[in-house]
Amino acid sequence: MEKRLYTTVAILGVILLFLSLQILSVHTQTTASENPIDISEEVPESLDMLLFISPQYSKDIEILDAVNNYIESVQKDIGWNSEIIPVTTEENDYLKIDLIIEHYYNSYDLKACIMVGEDINTPLAGDSDYQEKPSTIPWSTIGGPQVYDSSDQGVVCKPYTTKLCISLLFPTQTLDFQTKKSQLISAFKKFSERRHDFELEKVLVAESSDINVNSKDIYQNIDANTDLIYLENPTDSEIFSFTKSPYSIFLIHGHSNPSGTLINRENVWFSANNVDELNTPIFGADGCYVNGWWSQCQDNDKLDSSINGTYYATKIFSSENIRVMALGLLSQNGYSYPVSFIENSLPDILEGKTVAESIINKNCLGDTVIIGDPTFHFTQ
Repeated sequence: MEKRLYTTVAILGVILLFLSLQILSVHTQTTASENPIDISEEVPESLDMLLFISPQYSKDIEILDAVNNYIESVQKDIGWNSEIIPVTTEENDYLKIDLIIEHYYNSYDLKACIMVGEDINTPLAGDSDYQEKPSTIPWSTIGGPQVYDSSDQGVVCKPYTTKLCISLLFPTQTLDFQTKKSQLISAFKKFSERRHDFELEKVLVAESSDINVNSKDIYQNIDANTDLIYLENPTDSEIFSFTKSPYSIFLIHGHSNPSGTLINRENVWFSANNVDELNTPIFGADGCYVNGWWSQCQDNDKLDSSINGTYYATKIFSSENIRVMALGLLSQNGYSYPVSFIENSLPDILEGKTVAESIINKNCLGDTVIIGDPTFHFTQ
C-alpha cells in the first residue's frame, strides 16, 4: 500500500513538472514577442535617456566603461538617469528597437536615445548617386509606423511631432575595428567633460543667396536672442577668418552633399574638413544629404554602409570642440506654423536648455539628424 502511494505521488509530481514547463514556455514566448530586446528586470524610479549599443560593440568592456563614465557625468550635471540597452544580432531591427523605445517612453519621462555603432539597423531617408541618408523619424515619433509615411525610397518628409531626441554616433563602416572603437571611446570622453566655458557669445550663419529666399528671415529672427553674424555669399577669406574665432553656434546653409556645402554662387565651398578647425560646441549644416554618407552602392532603396571618406557626421570624432551637430533641413519653411530646427529649437538652446529638450514636442518637417551629445547645454 505504501509502495503504491509512493508511485502515485511520483507520477503526479512528473505531471505537475511537465505542466509547469509548458506554462513557462508559453510565458517566455509571449514575453519574447512583446519585448524583442531583453529589458532589465530592475525598474528604475526615473529614466531620461537610453543608450543602444550595437552588436559590434555591446560586449566591449572599454567602450562600456566610457559610456558608463558619460552616464555618471550627465547625472551629476543635469540629474538625468540613463540605461544601456545592448542590441544582439538577432534583435538588430529598427522596428524592434522602436518597440523598446516606445515601451520605455510609455513608462518614463524619456527624453533622448543615443544609437551607438554604425551596425545598428537604421531606417532609410534617402538613397541617390552613392549618397546614403539615415532617418531617425521612426524612433523620434511615438505611435508606430502609422504616424509617419514611408516608401521604397525611405521615410517620407511630412510634418510630424518629435517626441524625443534621437542622436547617432556612427563611425565609418570601412575603418578597422580598433580605430572605430577608439573613436567612440574618445567621443564619450569628450562628452563627459561637461565643459561650461562655452558661453553664449555669437552665432554665425553663412549661406548662399541661391537658396535663402525664405530662410534668411528665419535666421535673422534669432538675432534677438544672441549676437548673430549673418554672412550672405561669404568669400573663402571670410570663412577662413571666421574659423579662427570662437562661436556658440556655427551654421552653414547651401547646396550640399555629405562632404560639404556650396555657400556662394561663385563656387565657394565649405568642406566638412573645415569643421575640425571650428571653435564651437554646436555645428549645423543645411542641405541635401548633409546628414548622410558615401557608399559603394547606388540607388538600391536600402541604407548601405558608409565608406572611408570625408563627410560631416565623422567630424564628431575628429573635432576637439564640437559636442553636437544638427544636420539636415534646418530651416525648411512654407508652412503657416514653425516646422524647422532654427525656428523651434535654436531659441530654447540659446536659453540654456539641452539639445534634447529643445527638440521634444516640436513640429518638424524633414529629417534633421542629431549627431553627438543630446545632453549638451549652455551655462546661463
